[in-house]
Amino acid sequence: MKITTGRRAVQGMGVVLGLFGVTGIGMTHILFPGLHCYACPWAITVCPVGLVQNLVIFGTVPFFWVGAMIVYGVVAARGFCGWFCPFGTLNDLLSFRRARIRSSLSYGKFLILLGTLVGAWALTDTIFCKLCPAASLEASLPYLFLGVAKVNGPFLVHMATLGATLLGMVLIARFWCRYLCPMGAILALFNRVSLLHLEWNGAECTGCETCVDACPMGIDPRQEHDGHNCIKCGACTESCLPDSLQLRCGPRKAK
Repeated sequence: MKITTGRRAVQGMGVVLGLFGVTGIGMTHILFPGLHCYACPWAITVCPVGLVQNLVIFGTVPFFWVGAMIVYGVVAARGFCGWFCPFGTLNDLLSFRRARIRSSLSYGKFLILLGTLVGAWALTDTIFCKLCPAASLEASLPYLFLGVAKVNGPFLVHMATLGATLLGMVLIARFWCRYLCPMGAILALFNRVSLLHLEWNGAECTGCETCVDACPMGIDPRQEHDGHNCIKCGACTESCLPDSLQLRCGPRKAK
């Protein structure tokens, strides 16, 4: 089975888990390994970004949150962005234009993560949730159609952030994942140690750069596969004719 086929199936599972509340199952204590709004009327999982803001606001030591993030990070790190996150899947569906990443701007996701934490502490409010485009799509719009939400100032702010994000996705493949996602920033901290990883054999590489053209994140997978921008989607491995790039799950080889 091709990696793309398997990845689409796993992405579908991510969407199903995200919306599993339609079955009547209520909210659980499971932290979703991606960006998925817990205010969604059909959510049964908790958004890590939303939860950590509340933990900061109430001054609670985040033992459970930290433990879950370590587990997710060691297992796949940003592989969850490429394989499971529903908002990442939306990014994929709108990836019409692949461009090289602007490396300096890609650190913006860490600034947003920092701003999210500082904002929660300083303003005692979940500021990011009020701007999050995933929340716009998964909570604001559904509640409007259900007759619960109204078109007011906060709703229009959500629509503006969603519209700007969707435009960015169309213009630049994986725009949100590259530059803005705080959940991606959290998982990126573990990219160099995760069990899911890319291996590159320089001796077999022909330098054709088909992997670079195939990468939706706009990086050079040969040099940046352990960096904070790689989502371990495996697109580069499928395009690599000499098989010098391999996506593997397990202990890393000693260098």
